[in-house]
Amino acid sequence: GARRWSRALGVLLPPLLRGGAAFEAVPCNATTLDCGQAFFQEVYEQFQTAQQEVVIMPFFVMPDLKLFSSQRGGVSDTTLKDLIVQAVARRVHVWLLGWDNAASEKFLPFHQDHVYEGLFKAVGHNHHYLHLMLDTSRNFVASLYYLPHIKSYTFDRKVAYVGGLDFAENRLDTPQHVRPDPRFVQVAVDANHMSGNEKPWQDAMIRLDGPAAEHVASVLIERWWTYCHSEGYLRAQATRPLDAMTDALWGVAKSFSASKWKNYQCSTLPAPGQLGIFRVSIIAGSAPKRPYKLLVKVPEVQSTGLDQVAADAFAVLAGEARSVSVDGLRALDRMLPRALEFTIDGQLHAAGATEDLVVNLPGGDRLFARWLPNGIEPFAGDASVQTCEVVLSGDRDWMGVSAPMTETYDEHIRMIREAKRFIFIENQYFSTDFPSTSHECSNGNMRGAVLYSGATNRVGEVLLDRIKRAGRSNEQFSVAVVIPLGTEPGSFYPNLRGAYCFEQAVENYWTETGLKSNWRDYFSFFFIANAVPVPKNLGGPGAGFYGIFLHTKMIVVDDEAALIGSGNINDRSLNGDRDAEVGVKVVGGSYPRRLREHILRDHTGNSRIDASRLAASMNAIAYANAAALCDSMGVCFPKGTYTKDGVTRHLFGLQGVVKVPTMEFDAMKYPDSRIVAGGGGADTFKWFVVQGVQAPRLHGILFPWSREIWGLPKMTQVTQMFSSEFNWRRLGDRQAANESVQGHALFV
Repeated sequence: GARRWSRALGVLLPPLLRGGAAFEAVPCNATTLDCGQAFFQEVYEQFQTAQQEVVIMPFFVMPDLKLFSSQRGGVSDTTLKDLIVQAVARRVHVWLLGWDNAASEKFLPFHQDHVYEGLFKAVGHNHHYLHLMLDTSRNFVASLYYLPHIKSYTFDRKVAYVGGLDFAENRLDTPQHVRPDPRFVQVAVDANHMSGNEKPWQDAMIRLDGPAAEHVASVLIERWWTYCHSEGYLRAQATRPLDAMTDALWGVAKSFSASKWKNYQCSTLPAPGQLGIFRVSIIAGSAPKRPYKLLVKVPEVQSTGLDQVAADAFAVLAGEARSVSVDGLRALDRMLPRALEFTIDGQLHAAGATEDLVVNLPGGDRLFARWLPNGIEPFAGDASVQTCEVVLSGDRDWMGVSAPMTETYDEHIRMIREAKRFIFIENQYFSTDFPSTSHECSNGNMRGAVLYSGATNRVGEVLLDRIKRAGRSNEQFSVAVVIPLGTEPGSFYPNLRGAYCFEQAVENYWTETGLKSNWRDYFSFFFIANAVPVPKNLGGPGAGFYGIFLHTKMIVVDDEAALIGSGNINDRSLNGDRDAEVGVKVVGGSYPRRLREHILRDHTGNSRIDASRLAASMNAIAYANAAALCDSMGVCFPKGTYTKDGVTRHLFGLQGVVKVPTMEFDAMKYPDSRIVAGGGGADTFKWFVVQGVQAPRLHGILFPWSREIWGLPKMTQVTQMFSSEFNWRRLGDRQAANESVQGHALFV
């Protein structure tokens, strides 16, 4: 009871319980980059034209991987290391802010010290233009499990990219996700790489410009400054020899590499960003013209423990007008003031942001002053202006803020509650808390455990409430959610349980209340997959089916507001005291509509989607694709079955997971089932090949999801906490599965 009330208050009164926002909504231009090929091409071109600075905040970075093409649409022939070496040779400063915790080296494994040392050596005597940092958190006790999940990049603080893509492994892909493809990263054909490519990867980035790009760069600036002034940095430097020894004992490769670059992490700090513009003019009176000495006080909005930049002093001659950039540090949880203090000839004044301050000076001179936060003219109330707002999640560990920030969470809740016509969500996760009336999805059989793998965020509850209200009122309203068909083991359990129980909750509500409408017109899950010809040398001739791993994190509401970034629908991304995230909310203008249309155009093969009946319109295409796949290959969705020679079997097996009884009639055994569905390791790719058949003619890659495809996962095992696997119950076989885990299950 008390815990649920505290969570309720957390949604109802977020400003009172959570950290403040830093960045204002500002006018912007925005475009969408769907999948890695388009993104990497733009990054390549931005590196060629960067004049002063490149900011890189990745989740993963593999500098020696050929992800970039020197010819648009060509084969990848350039690495990130190549681009960095070329940039610093032109004296462009490159700032690369990564992260490090125990999991990164000992569990993933991902030994970034050696990767960074390779970059440091590659630039040679130009290393003073390459700035490398591994953020280990700002607290004396290092973070063991949580991390900055950010994927954001800026060029000259004029153009920024925010979303889910970083510079690693299989991120290079197109929206069609065809395998094999010679343009992508090539690997030897074997049992784990059946097409010679890595697994398909669906993702999206937003490109934005103007002050919002400066805001994205400010995230790196403030993180760099606060880390260099933290006990976390002192701890990391002091324990370097010990860390190397423990890594070696753990078996981490190249643990004793020199890591000379670490000696320079805080030797140079990124230049403070622009906070705004101070605009001043002096109209001359009858007296002889004279200069006036002005001193602008930089707003005290820096993080606790940092000194703000010194005040700017300059002179203005009577009859002259000047615009002065006010630069300074800016904490990630503090907004700019609406007035700027300055002195003229020693007298203190404050210039406002909405109208000119007028000061009468000696001799009839008159001063006019205006403070322009973020360097822009006031635009409030102009509905034609498209705005971008950088939204954050995180706490002191990774962001240097005084209290956890939950802007990603708050915006999801706000956008869902305010939706009038439709909600379109595409996300890697659907791990969230909501009420359920069924025994299998309620907490009643979980011995007090919280529903959905411990998730406490209430995105699902608010979404379910909105769907119920629309059904009761017979509104023309729908929700469409695209999720992965399969994910890596760590997210498999919470995703499947959350999706299964949410779909069931919607259907049960329609049944229990006697609503006559079709619940699928109000809500539907979808997944993306493909079916392609398989040549003889790759296991054919025949056709191959495979799921596409979906990594996008976006929501569009009514084509009026959109949020895209790095934040998943799970507690790690939303709760604020775990992972750090960066996203961009766009309101007004055409971008929200163009984002939705762009993604759905690529998913549906340029088919027309009727936004006024979004779920039904998407279902029409998804079910047509499913019928074509079923007719040609015998692989049938949304039932999740495979028919051959008149015998129908379940397609995806989960046998062999802990002590679940083997199901002999599954077409694919576990873990191949998960891998074919798109949930293999980062580079693993397998397809389900049907010999002697033609690949279907599909309209894109969209298919209908249902809870019959996998069944219902029940509980996480103690022994699975490290293997990340899960126990499960298939529809109709729940009692047997329940008996198989009795005495061994622990819900976490």
